[in-house]
Amino acid sequence: MRRSRRGIIPGLLVVSILAGCSASGPTVLVKPGVTPSQQKADETACIEASIGVVQEPRPSPLPPVDREAYERCMRTKGYSPAQK
Repeated sequence: MRRSRRGIIPGLLVVSILAGCSASGPTVLVKPGVTPSQQKADETACIEASIGVVQEPRPSPLPPVDREAYERCMRTKGYSPAQK
């Protein structure tokens, strides 16, 4: 079975956000009662909204994603930081 590129690109973008350089590491955002498919749709929408917000050029094959803009977007959708 052949994998769709459409499914791979959002996955790579999520990985690039989570692998972003930060001393504190990525913030894990959760929303009680959300289905995995809805969470993926929300993440994809927020990633797409956050692409291109970063103005500095980066040597990366992936488009730059502003992690703060991504987190703000997810919070407006009802997600909050996971309790440690």
